[in-house]
Amino acid sequence: MAEKNMNNVDQIRELIFGSQLKEFEEKFNTLSKTLQSVEEKVLQTFRESHSKLEKETSRSLEALEQKIDNLAEATQKERAKLKELIDTTDDALQAQLKSQKEEFLTKLKIMKENVEDENQKMNDNLLTMKKQIEAALNEGLANLGEEKLSRDAMAGMLLDVAMKIQGSDVNSMVAPNIDLNSLLAQEQKSESKQ
Repeated sequence: MAEKNMNNVDQIRELIFGSQLKEFEEKFNTLSKTLQSVEEKVLQTFRESHSKLEKETSRSLEALEQKIDNLAEATQKERAKLKELIDTTDDALQAQLKSQKEEFLTKLKIMKENVEDENQKMNDNLLTMKKQIEAALNEGLANLGEEKLSRDAMAGMLLDVAMKIQGSDVNSMVAPNIDLNSLLAQEQKSESKQ
């Protein structure tokens, strides 16, 4: 009986709420299908977006890797060019320095030879002058002979020697009409009388 009562209650419920329940059930089923369809579309869109993003990311990474490779290769080439330029410049500088050194050594050798030649000429000139001075002194002393040597005569004789050293003549320094040797001779005669 209880089962019959339950059946009766179900029938009453069905009569009162039956159409509404069926309507709710249909709406629920429709909503469930719509929700499932939307969920599938969202999942499909997500999958497509994810796949598209993965492809774009992969392409971007590949492009970035390619750029990095290109940059590394360009940097390597630039390094090689710079090294070659440095080596070439270094070689050119070394050659230039060597050339300048050789030129300097050649000029130095020529200068040494010139200095040695000039030194030899000066030594020869000094020897010649020494001989001339000795000859002039000997001549002056021979002229004096036994006569008393006065200070003026000695000064004249030394002046004559000094002028010969300089390469000039005492007579050309004094007035052209005055003969210094005759003046010295007169001086010597006057001193010898005293």
